[in-house]
Amino acid sequence: MRILILAVVLAFACPLIAEEWIDFNARDAGFAGMGGAYGRDGTGAYYNPANTSRRPWEGDSFPKFEIDLPFGVAGGLHGRSFNNIFQAIDLANELHDRFADGAFDVSSSALTTEDIGFAMGVIDALDGLSSLNGEGVYITTAAGLGARFDLPLLPRAGISIFVGAFGIGAVSPIVDLDSLRGYRLTDESGAQWDQLINIALANSGGGGTPQTPGGQGFQSDLEAAGYPTAQAAALARMAEDAGVNFGGKGSEILLDFLINTRNGTGQSLESGANPLEGNKSGFLARGLAWYELGVNFATGLPLPWVSDWLSLGVTVKYMQAYTFNQLLLVEDLDSNGISDTFNALREDVQDAYGLNGEAARSNVGIDLGIVFTPQIKFIDTLAVSLSVRNVNGPEFRWKNVYPTEPILIRFDPQIRAGLSYSFFTPYLPLTLAAEMDINRVSSDILPGYSTQFLRAGVAFDPSWKGLGFTIRAGALKNFADADEKWTLTAATGVSLFFVRLDVGAQMALDTVNLGSQADNQDIPQRASFYFQLTVRINW
Repeated sequence: MRILILAVVLAFACPLIAEEWIDFNARDAGFAGMGGAYGRDGTGAYYNPANTSRRPWEGDSFPKFEIDLPFGVAGGLHGRSFNNIFQAIDLANELHDRFADGAFDVSSSALTTEDIGFAMGVIDALDGLSSLNGEGVYITTAAGLGARFDLPLLPRAGISIFVGAFGIGAVSPIVDLDSLRGYRLTDESGAQWDQLINIALANSGGGGTPQTPGGQGFQSDLEAAGYPTAQAAALARMAEDAGVNFGGKGSEILLDFLINTRNGTGQSLESGANPLEGNKSGFLARGLAWYELGVNFATGLPLPWVSDWLSLGVTVKYMQAYTFNQLLLVEDLDSNGISDTFNALREDVQDAYGLNGEAARSNVGIDLGIVFTPQIKFIDTLAVSLSVRNVNGPEFRWKNVYPTEPILIRFDPQIRAGLSYSFFTPYLPLTLAAEMDINRVSSDILPGYSTQFLRAGVAFDPSWKGLGFTIRAGALKNFADADEKWTLTAATGVSLFFVRLDVGAQMALDTVNLGSQADNQDIPQRASFYFQLTVRINW
């Protein structure tokens, strides 16, 4: 059942990421996403508005007219919450089996400190599950069309138009610990719970005393709640041995469990109480699907002697978007609950792609870019780029379904700088490039998740009289998130006169294990695949 839940969540998460750039070109995706530094196709203006301008050394290798038809999908897991959720479920099921076998029944005389410590570990395992902290699954999709035209009236000038359909979003876990405060471990309380602890200590050769400041503080809290010193010390040592995080919220819940158990208050897990009843733990799917129509103009600086030194570009984008979110609670995960929830989520996704309903919203975005190409011997194929996307920070409002959710999705301004240097131009260009995000961008769709990438790579794009091929490789790293490892990228393609086909892919060097509830499958932390058809015409 849990494998099915994960599979459905992954499937319906699309289009679902934080507000990092979504690649829109297969060759650039395989070049570590460095479209700002070296985007040269009909979709180049999407990355940097100045890319529409021909660079001084490109000559006839830069066609006067071209159309790109890109498509791509990317996804990954941020954090380990999904794995931790299934591990916690395994632990809870085992604890239930121990209750069913009578391990916590005073008449069995079989209870051990390991049993009590295991119960403590189950409660503390919930502390490792993150709620709206930026962990979750994210997927992006992109498809569209880009066209570029030479404009001979100005030096190296051109016009680009692109239409794209994009999706961003996330599915993240929500953990409700506060609703667990009203429970206790067993039906036994007071003197009988004292007797159970003594049985466990006798069967295990004693309990010892806590050795850490956190454990000693936990002992003091138990004594303040009425536990005898010896029992409080033994329980605190059991908690230490179980790996309880005394600084986390799970230890607070554990303290409430032990106090309730001693006082005979709250609902007993042994009596079959369901901690999920009224619990707000689950999954939250949030997303934004939008269409973008961009009109771009770029030109070399129209001044004598320096027209080959600097290109300027501006893009104005009309954006129409649909926001959606769906709350999937664990307490509803029976057959009807799953069916009803995912039927509603499927309708949300369909409406998002179709931009139907009252939640459809429109806005305008502005992108700016420059490319500096100093025409000095030995460095005359150097290009230094700077681009700013979403200068005006367009926003899209939505109705939140969870108290801590934001009510706005904002496309924060994103600034990228890069440089490239090409050898053997124009027909055998071998290009080295590097690019980085100047500012860190935070996510409204996956709160707590931020992106700031460093990218580098090499490209070989020989072409002559309409025939050519592409080999590109690169790597990228999100330095805003220490948990994300380096991702390797590659692209290849072939040009046959007027038509070029390219494919690009990305794969992280790290994997995430989904745990025993998902057959211990390892999946890449980040992966993507892009395909592109280009029509190029020169005259």
